[in-house]
This record gives sequence, structure tokens and C-alpha cells, in this order.
Amino acid sequence: MILKFGKYKGQRFENTPESYQNWLLNQKWFKIPKKQPLYKQLNGWNGYSNKGQAIYDQIFEQEKNHYINQGLECSCGLRKFKEDKYCKGDHCQNQGL
Repeated sequence: MILKFGKYKGQRFENTPESYQNWLLNQKWFKIPKKQPLYKQLNGWNGYSNKGQAIYDQIFEQEKNHYINQGLECSCGLRKFKEDKYCKGDHCQNQGL
């Protein structure tokens, strides 16, 4: 988090002296913002803004990586059975993917 106030304005919170971090954390008015899950950040997106598109792309990449790690997606991007090395698509069988 970049500090927007005080002696260390413009610096990352993590890069400030530990004594300053402790002092800030003990202030009632100071709260480190919690990162919302991506799907909540997308709430109300109308399909047009660049920020919404970036969040949507991040969600897609997370899901894709999850399926790849679980062995449920082919290297071509199509779904497959866990026990199969590749999907059943002609493009994978013909190209030797």
C-alpha cells in the first residue's frame, strides 16, 4: 500500500521504519484496506470499462490455472478428462500436442 499522507507520503507502507508502521497500526483512524475478492470488484461492471475488463481477465486466468493444475484442461485450452493427456479435439491429435 502506498501512503498518501504524512512524513512518508508516496512510499510503500512496508518500506517505512518499523516504529512508524507500529505507530500507524495503533491509530484508530488508520486501517489497511482489505483486498476484495475479484468477483466482488467486478460487481456492477457494465461490460465497457477497462478496469472491469482487467478484473474479468484475472478471474478467467485464475479459473484456467485452477483447471490446468487439476489436470482438467488441455494445453490447447480445451477441457479434458483427468486421465487423458490431451483433449479429444482434432487439432491436438493432428498436431501432436
